[in-house]
Amino acid sequence: MRWVFALALILGMLSLIGWSMLHGKRAGRSDQKSQTRTPRAIAAAVTFGMGGLSASYAGWSLGLAIVVATAAAALAAWYAGTVTAPGGEGRD
Repeated sequence: MRWVFALALILGMLSLIGWSMLHGKRAGRSDQKSQTRTPRAIAAAVTFGMGGLSASYAGWSLGLAIVVATAAAALAAWYAGTVTAPGGEGRD
């Protein structure tokens, strides 16, 4: 099961790098939905991967590792949608 967490972490990190490069080129042209959904999805994927790998390598049971990683991913996705954008306005 560790490969699932590792895959989520790798895909999340690659998505983060790709999104930040693309977002930097189109800073003034992106729509509101992509400014909210994409960071939430990336935050959830990275956090699920990191949380799951940490829990599984710590010796936690598989079920508990999945529950904790999913809860952490949900909190990260929520937080990524509520943080203040660099322009000073909240995303939601």
